[in-house]
Amino acid sequence: MYVYDCRSLIVVRKYMIFVWEEPERITNFQNHGLDFADVADFEWKPACIEASHTNRLKAIGYFRDGTAVVIFATLGAEATSIISFRPAGRKE
Repeated sequence: MYVYDCRSLIVVRKYMIFVWEEPERITNFQNHGLDFADVADFEWKPACIEASHTNRLKAIGYFRDGTAVVIFATLGAEATSIISFRPAGRKE
């Protein structure tokens, strides 16, 4: 299920709801080549999740043919706000 408005997108997949700001999605795709719309395919269960910046978390895990990093914030128990989605660097 996809719900659109002019600034954000909501994706519901297997009991996880992902939200993001559309301008951030476009910028992220231009900078890193990964689309927030594909974050539902990120393998969350085996991912290593650690605290990042204030109120943000960093998940490092498998995505398709490689390893990726997702920076996100939880919105209570209701949704996960995607902030960044990029291929993992060598140190990660």
